[in-house]
Amino acid sequence: MRRFILAIAFIISFSTVFAQEKETYLYATKDTSKLYMDVYVPQVQNEQQACLIFVFGGGFVGGKRDDSQIQQIKKHFTDKGFVVIAIDYRLGMRGQKKISAVASVKQFEKAINMAAEDLISAIDYTLKNLLDTKKYKINPTNIILMGSSAGAITVLETDYALCNGYLNSNILPADFRPAGVISYAGAIFSTHGKPKYKNHEPAPTLLCHGTIDKLVYYNKLQVFNFGLFGSSSLAKQFKKNGYSYYIRRYPDLGHQVAIRYNDEFDFLDRFIADFVFTHKNLQIDEIFHDPTIEPKWTNLRIRDLEKAS
Repeated sequence: MRRFILAIAFIISFSTVFAQEKETYLYATKDTSKLYMDVYVPQVQNEQQACLIFVFGGGFVGGKRDDSQIQQIKKHFTDKGFVVIAIDYRLGMRGQKKISAVASVKQFEKAINMAAEDLISAIDYTLKNLLDTKKYKINPTNIILMGSSAGAITVLETDYALCNGYLNSNILPADFRPAGVISYAGAIFSTHGKPKYKNHEPAPTLLCHGTIDKLVYYNKLQVFNFGLFGSSSLAKQFKKNGYSYYIRRYPDLGHQVAIRYNDEFDFLDRFIADFVFTHKNLQIDEIFHDPTIEPKWTNLRIRDLEKAS
């Protein structure tokens, strides 16, 4: 019996050692909402001491920081040595009844701004409290923002706000820049016409989008200066202004692309290695015909910005 108990104790202790560790923090209280973040700690950090902040999707109506969207993300990236953070944010469209078109647009704009402000607050908390702990260190120059659908809108909108001094961006250090932005079926909402980055260049950005997405528009939906500018529209702006980006277009796919990241970790690793860690200054435009097959070089248009300048 003693040997049996010792064996069980060993199995439990062994499992505990190799279990993925999660720490939860209250990072902000806004309105009546307490906003938490889950921090997933790698057993061995990568040399870049990188951090991935993930923002879930759900149309600003639903979703949770610990729902199914984060499960494979946290495992893959902690295995790669990243600190992974999944955050709450206020769901500005939850409980909204049918209202006029103008009021709906205003509420949608408010929901996006609330989510972006919450992400900025989460970054602020990270910079002030989580850079140097007993268990891990985070390099503030290697913080990557990633989101799906509403979360993708949030990460793009956050980088847009940081580049232009919008929202609550002034709470962050003036020199803070995300190391990269990863958007699956995202867009930027602008009340100033085409998005323009006035004070800083945008972070190296990965734009993944289905060409027939009618939920979050692949190209744009614009009325006068109001518009939702999707990945194709943003890629045009990035190309025109010489910003570093990679767009992956999925012909004949719609909004299901928002959750394709769980099947594309090798692709994400390559983007982070090239655009974030080794700072290759590139513009890549890819038409990805078959999600089960690696793309052929004939489907890529690559411009080396350093050679072009």
